[in-house]
Amino acid sequence: MEPLKEMYSREWVLGLGNHLNQVDSQINPLEFQKQVFLSPWKEMELKERINRLSDVLIQYWHGPIVEIYPNLLALINSLRNHGVSDFNFPYIFLNDIVTKSGLDDFETSMKALEKVTVFSSAEFAIRFFYKQHFHKTLKQMHLWSKHKEPLVRRLASEGSRPMLPWGIGIPEIKKNPEIHISILETLWDDKDEIVRRSAANHLNDISKLNPELVLDFCKSKFGKSEELDKNLKHSLRTLLKKGNTKALGFFSYNTKWKPEKIKFSLLNKVVKIGNSLEFEISVNQTPKDKTKVRLEYKIGFLLSKGKYGYKVFQLGERMLLPNENIKITKKHSFAPITTRVYYPGTHTVSILLNGNEYKLQKFELKKG
Repeated sequence: MEPLKEMYSREWVLGLGNHLNQVDSQINPLEFQKQVFLSPWKEMELKERINRLSDVLIQYWHGPIVEIYPNLLALINSLRNHGVSDFNFPYIFLNDIVTKSGLDDFETSMKALEKVTVFSSAEFAIRFFYKQHFHKTLKQMHLWSKHKEPLVRRLASEGSRPMLPWGIGIPEIKKNPEIHISILETLWDDKDEIVRRSAANHLNDISKLNPELVLDFCKSKFGKSEELDKNLKHSLRTLLKKGNTKALGFFSYNTKWKPEKIKFSLLNKVVKIGNSLEFEISVNQTPKDKTKVRLEYKIGFLLSKGKYGYKVFQLGERMLLPNENIKITKKHSFAPITTRVYYPGTHTVSILLNGNEYKLQKFELKKG
């Protein structure tokens, strides 16, 4: 699969230049394309390419945000009129123009981000305003949480996450994750799934910093609908993977239950990077119990300095009837991925049933 950064092809950038020319006749499409692709473009990663696009456009639109804002709206309208859909990731650099030109004009910048976030989400941009105008931004996010447009409501949750991937860190939010609870109270059962999912991700972030705060938030909210219960489960996913007794209890997982018998065998104890670990699990239920069981496995990945990093993966859930036996065969791929570096050496794998760990085994990972 082609790296995401390659979405900014020469054809795409030239097409953007043509739209810019319709908004501002001083922008020559070919010259715009040439400036974007100046060396070291080929070596740039995705975030650097996004930054380059915004920098080149600011060379043309170098005035304050109050002067740039009409051009941004005109460009978005031109793109929409030619079939470009909203919530479109490649155009996220438009938000960077607001942060680079408007930090000293809070009011105009908020008007701009309110519009631009619908076209290409502003969750990364808003964090720069948290940095410089914390209390004013916090107030704005509360207002946006009640906005008529769902993608603006989503911004109120997504942009204020304590641990937003890719987003700059905001120490005040990490230290006090409860400051956005009232926003999440407004949005957790929003009518739009994209908003609910953002609120769930925000709550999951908080659960890594203050588990009890999220457990307390969720405990009285179950039963409103099956869909909302799924979102609450998504909010608690980290605590569920950690075997948190309260979180598991919310979903009727009995953490005191133990199987009558469990077998866990590795079908290959040596795995080459690029291949898969294969294992088989057999679980026997007790003679009298009927138990809802959450099945997971945990891999201990060997890290660069000899320590281990652990990650839990789901195998599913089911209701086990008395004396029932289930068998599961699973392959876990060690194909190279961008989010993890694999180090040759001894790794571990174990089984988790309702948060309790069983049958840890070791296997060797070797270079492919």
